Amino acid sequence: MLAASPAAGSVPVATLHSESAPSRVRKLTRRTLPDLERFERLRQVSLAKPAGPLRTQAVERAALVRAHTKVSAATPDLKAVRVIARFLYDEAVIDGVVDEERALTRAHVDHWLYQSNQFSLRSVRTYRSILYDAGRVLYPREFPAPRAVLAPRGRATPACPPGTAQRLYEEATLVPDVLRPRLLLVLDLITGAGLRSSEVREATGGDISTVSLGSGQEVVTVKVRKAGVIDRVVPVTDPRKGHRLQMRAREVGTGTLYPLTVNGVVSKNAVSRLNDRLREYGFAGLDAVSLRNRWILDLAATPGVSTAALLKLAGIGDLRVLADQAALLPALSAADLAEMLLDADEVTM
Repeated sequence: MLAASPAAGSVPVATLHSESAPSRVRKLTRRTLPDLERFERLRQVSLAKPAGPLRTQAVERAALVRAHTKVSAATPDLKAVRVIARFLYDEAVIDGVVDEERALTRAHVDHWLYQSNQFSLRSVRTYRSILYDAGRVLYPREFPAPRAVLAPRGRATPACPPGTAQRLYEEATLVPDVLRPRLLLVLDLITGAGLRSSEVREATGGDISTVSLGSGQEVVTVKVRKAGVIDRVVPVTDPRKGHRLQMRAREVGTGTLYPLTVNGVVSKNAVSRLNDRLREYGFAGLDAVSLRNRWILDLAATPGVSTAALLKLAGIGDLRVLADQAALLPALSAADLAEMLLDADEVTM
């Protein structure tokens, strides 16, 4: 007896679920986690869906998938889990079981993104990036990594003129009381430790400490983090700046140093808004990037600071910021360079 052929227009079940069929042993488990602490943090997110086992499973499996992706900052990480959990929940409503291996295929992800008409174009782009990253964990062939597009490198922002930081400190004595602590904090972190605007926002009281030197002197240091991991530790050699940072750290404990917070998170444009407020009051304002580049140029011209130390202190991978502004570096004659090299030879002998 001949088997009945599929109806016209139908798709065999094996075609739909050939790669996504749930296996007897899940591909992702607690044992495969690269970072258990990250998973435990991610699984605490909330999901705006009806309470019940399905929501719990969706969050749990979403956190598990996300914890297998590349480490990112805390806030984007939590947002990504919510997106993945929402997708897994919607995919599981019919069957009543959350199964990331069945759901996270290219066909299912694209259908959820493009055919439901429930998201704006901007949201689609964000969600697509998150879900493609998640799908890549399970099915790398369906979700190939995006290729980087090389673009011409822009020149570095020019460093501010020498003396700009001193002028801003003088202006700090004249600005309204509500702005003064913020201005001093930004100046101390940028001109004292070379922090970027994003690093200023993320710095906490726990990042301020001291290091004892052989002479018995104590120097304040600032731990600078990148994706939640300590990237560098920068000494603040100006005792006045170091003292203010210590006082602020004692005030906030383990909280953020920057005083303005929204829902417990420092505003993304906090430093730019400070600049706007200063201009509203008639002051010249500050350019965080040009201040930091001035700090880098001055550091590069400091006797005894090696290239290795410069790269480590500034948190940069190359010296392009100096190459773009070579004319602003001190002019050194052949005799100057010879004396420097001879002095260095004496130290190493």
